Parts: sequence; structure tokens; C-alpha cells
Amino acid sequence: MNKQAEAKQRYRRERRDRRRKWQEQWRELTGKMTFRLILLLIGCGFLTFGSFWFLMQHQTQFYINLVKKGYIKFDAGKITEEMQKKAENIRFADYSKKELLNYLEIEKYDDGYTVILFYDEEGLFQFYGLEYSMSDTFLEGTFWYNNMYYSGLNWMAQLEFQDTTETVMVYSMHEAIIAAPYFFGSLFLSMLMLLPVIIYVWRRMRYVGKVKEEILIMADGDLEHPVTVKERDEIGVLARNLDEMRLALEENIRQEQEGKKANHDLIRSVSHDLRTPMTTLYGYLEILDQKKCPAGKQEEYIRRCIEKVEEIRALSDKMFEYALIYGQKEQEELTELFLWELLEEMESSREFLQLNGFQIEEFLAPEEVKFRGNRIFFQRAFNNLFSNILKYGDKEKPVRLSVRIEKGYVEFGFFNWKKMQGEQVESNRIGLKSVQKMVELQGGRFFAAEEEDTFAVTIGFLIDGSG
Repeated sequence: MNKQAEAKQRYRRERRDRRRKWQEQWRELTGKMTFRLILLLIGCGFLTFGSFWFLMQHQTQFYINLVKKGYIKFDAGKITEEMQKKAENIRFADYSKKELLNYLEIEKYDDGYTVILFYDEEGLFQFYGLEYSMSDTFLEGTFWYNNMYYSGLNWMAQLEFQDTTETVMVYSMHEAIIAAPYFFGSLFLSMLMLLPVIIYVWRRMRYVGKVKEEILIMADGDLEHPVTVKERDEIGVLARNLDEMRLALEENIRQEQEGKKANHDLIRSVSHDLRTPMTTLYGYLEILDQKKCPAGKQEEYIRRCIEKVEEIRALSDKMFEYALIYGQKEQEELTELFLWELLEEMESSREFLQLNGFQIEEFLAPEEVKFRGNRIFFQRAFNNLFSNILKYGDKEKPVRLSVRIEKGYVEFGFFNWKKMQGEQVESNRIGLKSVQKMVELQGGRFFAAEEEDTFAVTIGFLIDGSG
């Protein structure tokens, strides 16, 4: 039962995860401008085609309404009535076709769109009274009017002559009058269905222009002006990222300004704090120099002088480190250094660690090499690194110091075990940052690796002739 319940829960969880994944993919897809534009084009395309087809299907009805309302003059019944009044006074057989048409005044009905046909009593076609004179024209070939006779306005009547009865058919082709205007009018109205696409593109392009203006405002240094974020499409995502970048940049500048102010205040405070131990130190040294020291107090005064020197050194190092990290970059003077010179510096620091109870393991490169650097920076870097080992290192486990040649670089390695959790001293890492800064100013490379129980630093410098 437990396995079945777990399987059901796993299945539900997987189904929920799949549904959530599909929802996220769907939101991402529908948020894209390309998808929206294609969807809008398809929808508006169907509306445009459907509207045009509908309007063209109702062209004849539109024409009939124009005739009924008197906008187009055509009355087939009136034409046949006028012809009947004249036909009842003559014999059909006494006149030729031309004479008959002249007598009936057929030509006055010739407007180019009226067709009149004569049939005998048996329904056989005899002749045209009027032919469609607009046939084989551009309108007919382009707008689909090839011999099409439209119902609703056509008329059939009997003409009673004295000797016979003729059937007259009157056809209207007047719809050709509105063919071109109706076609282009329908096309224009149908194209209005594409207006949403035009509006959408116009709005997005206007938004692009607005984002461009806001980017230019940012480029001029005004980071307080926000970037307008609209929609979830590509342009909206770009605007959102730009606004986040603006906020991050504004925050970085603010923090940098606060850091500079704090650095300035710190240096001023440390400079002020230096006066107190220096004054005290000067006083003790002056007493010792003038041999005014009370009996038995000389060793105590010397100890106090050492304490004040340590206090001054700590304060000066702290001021130097902050100034180095937060101050302006300057090109430091680099000179040619030999490896043995720096090994001597490491030797004195190594001895100091041993005097304080640390175990030392050394792995030193035998090669004599030289490289470019700043000896004062090396001294300070070594002081910081050995000072960190003294503060945070575990005396029960060995400290490993190494100097080796690796791919054209001379590398100095420092590895130590960290104190137990309860014995650790809080660190602001300013010393480590200053070491990194000094190494970088000399063109070297810096690498630090910290684990739960160990800490290691490696600094490397390019050997002369290896570049």
C-alpha cells in the first residue's frame, strides 16, 4: 500500500510538473512579439478575405438598391410601354429591320448598357434592337462581366403589331457602371481589417523609440529616470533588463560613493588615532633617552614602547590596505627582483611563525630566476598572508609554504588549516583584498581557495624571458 501511495504521489507530482512546464512554455510563446504578430496576421487575413468575398457576393443587390432609390436611371417597363404605343399603329412585315428600329426610336435607349432583343410568335430569335456596346472592354475582362445578364431588372413584354405579336426582351447591364468603384471600395473596406496589424506594429515601434530615448537619457548619466516596461514580448524583456541594469548600476555607484566616504572617514580617523600612541611612544623614549627612568621600570617602559609600536604598525597597515583597495589606480614602479631576495623575506616570516608555535613544511624551488615586481608590495603581501595564518591558522596542524616554477611563472603557495569554530576570529578580509590588489598591480595572478577546514592562497609572477 505504501508503494502504491508513493507511486500515485509521484505520478501526480510529475503530472503537475509537466502541466506547470507547459504553462510556462505557453506563456513564453504567447509573450513573443513574433507569435502575436503571426496570430494577428492570420486572424486579420481571414477577416479581410471573408469581408471581400461577402461584399463581392452582394454587388448585384447593392446595384439593385441603387436603381430602386433612383441613383441609376433605368426602367425597362417604361421602355416597352413606349414601344407598344408606336407598334400598334404599324404592320411588322411592312418595315425592314432598320426602318422598324428607327420608327420605334430604339436608339434613344442606347446608353451602352441596355440590351433589347426581338423574338417572333414561336419564340425564335429575330434580331438585336440594341446590343451591349461595352462588351470586350477592360471592365468586362477585369471585373467579371462577360455576357452576364442579372435577374431582377430584366423585362419581357409582348409588342402587338397590326399583323403579328413580337416578344421583346430588355436586359440591363448597368451594373458594369459600378463595377470598378465597387471593387476598389470593397477592397478598401476589406483592407481595413488589417488595421489591427498596422496599429500593433506602430505601437511597438513607438515603444522602441521610447526605450531608445530612455537609453540615451541613461547614457547622459541620469540613472534616476526609469525605463518604461510594457508587455511580455522581446522588447518588454529588453526594457525590463535595461531597467534592472540601471537600478544595479545606480546601486553600485551609490555603494561606491558610500565606500569612498567611509574610506575617507576611516583614513582621517586612523590618522587621528595614530597621534595618541606616537605621543605616548615619544614620551617613553624621551624618558629612556634622558635616563629619567625610575629604577626597575626600564623593562616595563621598553615593553610599553613595543606595544605602542605594534599599535602604530597595525593602524598604518590598516590605513594602507584601505587606501590601496579603494584608492585610485596608479602605475607602480616595477624593478628586477631575484627569487632569493623574496625567499629571505619568507624566511624571516617563517621563523616568526615557528616562534609562535606553528609547524612549517617547506617546498622551495631550487632554480635561480628573476622577474619584475615591487619589493615593498611583496613585503606587505607576505606580512598580510603570514599575519592571516597567525590569526586564523590552527597551530596543531602544519602550515605548507611552497615556491615552484610552473609554465613560465614563479608561484608562491600558502596553505594552512583553520582554527576550530569556537576559536575563529572574525575577519573583514580587507587584508586578503589588499594582497590581491598588490599582486594585480605588479602584473601577477592571484588565486584563493577556502574550504570548511582549510585555506590556501597562490600568487604567481611571470619569469623574465618567458613572455
